[in-house]
Amino acid sequence: MPSTVASSGVVPSPHGPAVESALAALNEFLAALNSHDVRRWAETLHYPHIRIHEGAVTVWGDAETYVREAEPELAQLLATGWVRSVWESVTVVQAAPAQVHAQVRFLRLDQHGRRLGVFDSIYVLTHRDGRWGVLARIGFDAGATAVEAPGGD
Repeated sequence: MPSTVASSGVVPSPHGPAVESALAALNEFLAALNSHDVRRWAETLHYPHIRIHEGAVTVWGDAETYVREAEPELAQLLATGWVRSVWESVTVVQAAPAQVHAQVRFLRLDQHGRRLGVFDSIYVLTHRDGRWGVLARIGFDAGATAVEAPGGD
């Protein structure tokens, strides 16, 4: 039976609870990144974890490898003046009971809320081993660097 579009323009999903849980996991992923705690961040992922970016494919087989390789990457990110990232938009583009695909745009911000970068990505979230986590990220720099946030000085 085909889905009908609700008055809000959103197609109702038969996977509502899956979507809600997957989005909670996605928000925890960002909160963990913003905590600057690489171990906490690694716990939000499923392994093997896949990242496609800048023409490269990176696969981490386990959390320990991810932590070891992400720590210097986080240090480099902090050296740019980054302090946190925020979702500018999150749109679920596909959903099933154990897998959700979210199209996101996130901003990297400095301590004054100025944009350091804008990135468009697809996140693949899966339910495995009794929890939701990020299995894969595919993204690129969408430009608009060094643009002040509204109301910024």
